[in-house]
Amino acid sequence: MKRIKILLLVPDLNLPGGVASYYNTLQLDRYDNITYFIVNSSKKETKIATFGRLFFNYWLFFYKVVRNRYKLIHLNPSLEKRSFYRDSLFIIISKILKRKTLVFFRGWLEEYEKEIKKSKIKRIIFKFSYAKADKFIVLSELFKKKLIELGVSSEKEFFIETTVADTTYLNEFDLEKKFLSYEDKINFLFLSRIVKTKGIYIAIDAYRYFLQKFPCRKSALTIAGDGPELRSAKRYVNELKIPNINFTGYISGDDKKKFLHESHILLFPSYTEGLPNTILEGMLYGMPVISRDTGGIPDIIKQNINGFLTKSLQPEVFTDFLSILTTDNKLYRKIATTNHQIALNKFTREIVRERILEIYETF
Repeated sequence: MKRIKILLLVPDLNLPGGVASYYNTLQLDRYDNITYFIVNSSKKETKIATFGRLFFNYWLFFYKVVRNRYKLIHLNPSLEKRSFYRDSLFIIISKILKRKTLVFFRGWLEEYEKEIKKSKIKRIIFKFSYAKADKFIVLSELFKKKLIELGVSSEKEFFIETTVADTTYLNEFDLEKKFLSYEDKINFLFLSRIVKTKGIYIAIDAYRYFLQKFPCRKSALTIAGDGPELRSAKRYVNELKIPNINFTGYISGDDKKKFLHESHILLFPSYTEGLPNTILEGMLYGMPVISRDTGGIPDIIKQNINGFLTKSLQPEVFTDFLSILTTDNKLYRKIATTNHQIALNKFTREIVRERILEIYETF
């Protein structure tokens, strides 16, 4: 690759979440021409402290870009309020300094997209920041179309990219062993930050209805992750006395390896998404995926091939999908095998990292 110096803006890598996990997994900062620049904090802050940190960050960013002569600035915003304003200023500073900019949109809130379209001020901010970026990475053609609708020139260069499946836990992974354990007890996995919009209550209710349909089938639902809705979700399960639901909190290392190896079906009924790492990890570790038709997910998950998708937010619909995979052993095996092979060929750390480096070479 061309040895241009790259400053890559990332969240605090100690934070849970897809973007931090993505760059922790890719380890791009191991290359001597690529440096990570942290744009936020994992600590709770007052508004005054946040303002002070942002002011210092912008000054530090300006200083680093000039002092170290970075030629390319790679940003990773989400289309939501906090990231929208914060990263727009990083882009404006980059353009003032006449640096090339690459914007990789990761998260996408459809409601905030509507706010931008309705607000003259937000549209102006978008026009003089994001729309001025040199190139874009998006998670599907859908997001390319949305960016053009918001004001990005259709002449700009777009790259369609994926998130990444962490291969750290492939050691000792045995797909045949997973098939055998599936016949004895089926383990469903919800792996995400615990917030309402990730579909936590849909997942819980879908499993509750599953238990009612299959009271004699040994099963369990693991809810892995942390977040502001965790306590309420636990209370909801306790009030309804739903058995066999295990809350693990945030998992990593051997704990994450255990659940990726032992879980059979990934249940992820998120309201709105880009393309979450958890779906690609579920595929890599031999899980059919049950999710929603939103964001970049339908580019990866095809009905009856990789799992099942729906536009519905009704838990009964997800229960029906769980039921299909529970009662059709042949289909379950076929989808699990297909997903494992696709992820090995397209979504591993090594393959995704190489694709990102190739994008850098275009500058």
